[in-house]
Amino acid sequence: MIKKVAQFMEAWHMVPEFKKILVGFSGGADSLCLMEVLRTLAPRYGLILYAVHVHHGIRGANADMDAAFAEEYCRRYGIPFRMYRVSALEEARKQKISVEEAGRNLRYQIFSEAGKEWGTDAVAVAHHQNDQAETVLFQLARGSSLTGAGGIRPVNLGIIRPLLCVSKKEILEFLRERKLEWREDESNTDTSYTRNCIRQEILPFLENRVNA
Repeated sequence: MIKKVAQFMEAWHMVPEFKKILVGFSGGADSLCLMEVLRTLAPRYGLILYAVHVHHGIRGANADMDAAFAEEYCRRYGIPFRMYRVSALEEARKQKISVEEAGRNLRYQIFSEAGKEWGTDAVAVAHHQNDQAETVLFQLARGSSLTGAGGIRPVNLGIIRPLLCVSKKEILEFLRERKLEWREDESNTDTSYTRNCIRQEILPFLENRVNA
């Protein structure tokens, strides 16, 4: 995993070009894997890491525990950490958009602001190969052309995605090999959210049909 991601980051000029990296750190499996990989690669490339955790104000005590988990991890490894509390529900009502979209917009707004305050070179987020497939299907379902349905870019407007070269299965195997625990967002299983439906139902169905 470490070697594979390092080669991917070099191929896309994420390193050594970017030294100070802000990591979006939810405490879930994907972001924990991203943080572990970048922390391991930090001495090789001279990386300086910062962590931002966004509390969306919608999962009560579970969200509070996510924030505490992320903060404790960063404290253990001396990574500067900030937690921001927002209301995704309020933003969704105000903008007349889904809670999913509102949460995403707020996260990236905060990443941008925190990055400017810290003077970071890039923001790293934990999208992986499964997210790539999900995004393409989502765009096609919305009627995008094949060109418009292009996937997630590894480097785009100061956002880097080092894990786009690995699958969710590889991420979980990596964490288990390191005997690491992570936080589970129970809302990820709620298929009333469009992307969750694609992730939980449509992609597995297609994989089973294609590989049958």
